[in-house]
Amino acid sequence: MDGTSVDAGWSVLRRLAQFSLSFALASLLATAATLAWLPNAAALGEWIVISTGGMVGLLAFAFGTMISLRKPHARKLGFVTVAASFLAAVLFGLLAIAVPESAVQFIAWLAVLLAYAAYATHRLVRWPTGVLADEPKSSLGIFISYRRDDSRESVGRIHDYLRQGFEDEHLFLDVDRQAAGEDYRTVIGRALDAAEVVLVVIGVRWLAPAAADGGRRIDDPEDMVRIEIETALARGRRVVPLLVQGAAMPAEAQLPPSLSELAYKTALPVRPDPDFKPDMQKLIAALRA
Repeated sequence: MDGTSVDAGWSVLRRLAQFSLSFALASLLATAATLAWLPNAAALGEWIVISTGGMVGLLAFAFGTMISLRKPHARKLGFVTVAASFLAAVLFGLLAIAVPESAVQFIAWLAVLLAYAAYATHRLVRWPTGVLADEPKSSLGIFISYRRDDSRESVGRIHDYLRQGFEDEHLFLDVDRQAAGEDYRTVIGRALDAAEVVLVVIGVRWLAPAAADGGRRIDDPEDMVRIEIETALARGRRVVPLLVQGAAMPAEAQLPPSLSELAYKTALPVRPDPDFKPDMQKLIAALRA
């Protein structure tokens, strides 16, 4: 999904949210009006009207709010709201028969209920993928490997975006999890024990010489990034290279023998705006799959 389709999809959902919030207010007003049309109704009948109208209004309000806030389960709540609207329409239809002197008003509100239910159902069936998470956050364990002087800002933004679809406690960033005085090899091993996927973020300086002697850090057996990738490959973790800042995938000849397998992993680009969000949507979809 490209940036244009993402924006278009969200625009459609925003209209559905606004319509649902307006419908919620109308439902509560119609409930009050219905009670005025039933001055001689028994107490039980009045409570049935109040509970039905109030339920539809509150569900529509919650549905519109969840869409606006991009909350999980919004689509599921939408189907519940549609079902409640149909039930309310049946009740108003029965009232139109039972109270013929107010039949016009009841039929008019029945038509409004059915119109909302039909519109909402149409949008729910055509719910745009990749715009709103409709499932709980995934508990997939993700380890993010990167060089701070190579891609710190990109990784920060990637991490923040991943938090929309994955639980925080299962996203590992060394800057978040390492404690002073701990052996980083132990920290890495512990994190990889809980991770199923390792994202290797590669920027334009990922292979650049940075050692004191002018050599490359990736050639140092004690290089943290090298240890992270070696450990992930040795443990059979799924390794996904992410190319940022226009970086190219390293060839096998550019890598130490212990990392040669990395050169053959399918890489995903994560480009700057306006391509960042579509690229992250593709990454999240691939990880969830």
